[in-house]
Amino acid sequence: MTDAVPLTFTDNPMNPLEVALYEGLADHTKMGAFERLMLEVDLFAVPEPGTPGGVHGDDGHKVLKEGEQLILRGLVLNDGRDTVTLFTDPRRAPPIFGDDCRILAMNGRRLLEMVQDKVVLLNPDGGKGLLLQPDQLKAVLEHAPAVPEPVRPTGTVELSDVRPVDYPIALIEALNEVFASIRAESAWLARSRWVETGQTGWYVDIRTPEEPATVRAIVGRALRGLDAAGETFDVAVSKPGGEDGVGIRL
Repeated sequence: MTDAVPLTFTDNPMNPLEVALYEGLADHTKMGAFERLMLEVDLFAVPEPGTPGGVHGDDGHKVLKEGEQLILRGLVLNDGRDTVTLFTDPRRAPPIFGDDCRILAMNGRRLLEMVQDKVVLLNPDGGKGLLLQPDQLKAVLEHAPAVPEPVRPTGTVELSDVRPVDYPIALIEALNEVFASIRAESAWLARSRWVETGQTGWYVDIRTPEEPATVRAIVGRALRGLDAAGETFDVAVSKPGGEDGVGIRL
């Protein structure tokens, strides 16, 4: 059982989402940024053994069949209340539910919609955890969904260097702010052109050990306020190493 003492911002964040969480805990004016990001990236839960998602060897994407129900594990609070226990990083689950626990990843908005009538305990550890009541979950879900990204053209894309006279100062500044919050070991920004359509845009090549979906969500949020002038932002996220990218090294 746990008292769910509030998390402190001195904990070590494991990913960019947790960086945003601890910034929000340290400064309440920044909590909204964490809440919006939490709705866009994956959160993690542990299904009950033997239920959908909780069977060993049954890996891969799942679609619940008619009559099936997703049953998620949770800790019991000292006052006797049950919780659904969620995590912002999958590495936080085994210390709570055991090394052999099955871990389910789901888009944050979809997962919170499923459990919005429950008490959620986020990242329990050593008697600490962030306790979210149903009214708080519903308030988080009131954040508007992210604006859909422009549809990326299909076909052959050509990358080229950026002429100094064409340096996109606002775009570079926005990207550098992103890289301050993630472990980007290297990154490049190039001009892109799709041969078949003539569509032009910008190609961001990021090398980082972080989870690609989380990095794309963070970059996407940073770029949405920029005037794209009808051009496409294309973000590639891969592990560090390999040949250098094309364009400006950020």
